[in-house]
Amino acid sequence: MKKIIFIVFLAAVLAACAPAQLTTEDIQNTAIAMVQTAVVLTQAALPTATFPPSTFTPTATIVYPTPSPLPTQPPPPIFTPDAIQVERWREYQMELAKALLSGYSPALGYDPDLYKSALCEWDILGRSGQEVYVWAFCAALGGEENGSFPTVIYLEADGSIRNMSVAGYKGSSFNLELFPADVREKCGLYTGDSLFNGRIKEMINHIDYRKTHPEEPPMSVLSTIPIVTPAP
Repeated sequence: MKKIIFIVFLAAVLAACAPAQLTTEDIQNTAIAMVQTAVVLTQAALPTATFPPSTFTPTATIVYPTPSPLPTQPPPPIFTPDAIQVERWREYQMELAKALLSGYSPALGYDPDLYKSALCEWDILGRSGQEVYVWAFCAALGGEENGSFPTVIYLEADGSIRNMSVAGYKGSSFNLELFPADVREKCGLYTGDSLFNGRIKEMINHIDYRKTHPEEPPMSVLSTIPIVTPAP
C-alpha cells in the first residue's frame, strides 16, 4: 500500500515538473503505467508457495481365509423298517416298553402295567437273520420312568416278536457282547451328551410331541411314509 501511495506521489511530482506541452491525459497514462509496473514487481517479489506432494494411502485389502471343507459325514446308521415292522409298530412299542421298563418293580410302588401306556422310539442299527439290533428309548406317560438301552429283538419266521434281550451294564458301559462289531460302533451315537444334544434328545422331543398326538408313529416308522407334496 505504501508503494502505491509513493508511486501516485511520484506521478504528481512528474506532472508538476513536466514541460507545459504535456497534456493531462499523458500524465495519467504515465502514472497508470508506473502503477502497473509496481504491481508486477511486487508480485514477483512475493515468495512462491510450495505445496507438499500429496500422500496417497492405499486402502488395506482384507483377505479372509478360505474355510476348509467339512469332512464328509457318514450316513445315519438307521435302517429302514420293513413292511412287517411298519405294520406292527404298536406291537414293537409295547414289547420294547415292557423290556426296558420292567426294572420298575411294583414292590417299589410303581405300576406293573405302566408299559401299556408308554411311548417308545427306536432306531434299527442292524439285522442278522431273525435278530434285529435296535437302540430304544421308552417313557411312561404321567411319570418320570424311562429307559434307554441297546436291545436285540428276536423274530419268529412270520416277523412277529419272539423275545427281546436288553443289554445290561458291564462296569460303567453297556455290555454289547450280543451285538456285531458294526452295531457296537453305532451305539456310541446314543451315549455321552446324546441325551442333551443328539439322537436321544431327538427321541425325547418326539415322544413329547406324541403325548398330545397319540396316533403319531415313532420317527423310524414315520421315515418310511412318503411325503406327498400338494399339487399347485
